[in-house]
Amino acid sequence: ARYGCEVREVFGSTETCVFARRRTAAGALWAPLPGVRVVARPDGALVHAAHLPQPVALADLVEVEADGRFRLCGRQADLLEIAGKRASLGDLTRRLLAVPGVEDGVVVQLPADGSGGIGRIAALAVAPGLSPQAIVEALRAGVDPVFLPRRVRLLDALPRNATGKLLRHELLALLDEAADRHSSAGGDAPAASP
Repeated sequence: ARYGCEVREVFGSTETCVFARRRTAAGALWAPLPGVRVVARPDGALVHAAHLPQPVALADLVEVEADGRFRLCGRQADLLEIAGKRASLGDLTRRLLAVPGVEDGVVVQLPADGSGGIGRIAALAVAPGLSPQAIVEALRAGVDPVFLPRRVRLLDALPRNATGKLLRHELLALLDEAADRHSSAGGDAPAASP
């Protein structure tokens, strides 16, 4: 508004160059550039474009609308598979951030226990005035129960580094610290039922 212009984001990769754009003030969907078609696959996305000698596979998970625009749902590297169902940590984090009252947050998968089980889902959030239970209830409306966070830790701020990134080991340490504190106080009630 100050400079009388629009802010647009571009999306691409080294292998594809820029192939889509969006104006987040007007919507969250990415619009492919002319001559580009994006196809969703279980393990990522396939980008077809006139400037590419052949379609390029990306690890980005997408949901493609009928008009060709697409929603970025995370990366194949953050794909979760629990009880035969699939979700991505990126999409779960997006849903957490959409909960009214959540100012910042992230969803992580905890390390699996030694018995070869699946790592549980946990979340850290900056959400003044909300309880962990209220956050889980809000997520329940659009998240499959197997992907609901079993633990939610509320913080004043997430431990972002100088570039705004969150380091997994720091997030896990915060969750461990909370679990230790609650277990020494007589137990920790899970935020979501198993």
